[in-house]
Amino acid sequence: MTNTPKIYVLTLASPSRKASRLWTGKSIHALRHCSAKQIGHALMELQQHVDHLQYAVRAPVPSGSYSLNRSR
Repeated sequence: MTNTPKIYVLTLASPSRKASRLWTGKSIHALRHCSAKQIGHALMELQQHVDHLQYAVRAPVPSGSYSLNRSR
């Protein structure tokens, strides 16, 4: 994975909008609508980021480190 941050915005279908849409970009001000060809790649990339974050959350914490849930 690259270290370049990427923003993803997914809008779901609603009564006023009949389709889901996906935008990606390097910042919230540079979002571009994904074409049908790009959606598959963007969703795959987004899933990789989610998997990476889930792995990081599940990783064991070394003992003796600071924890927000420490007893007082």
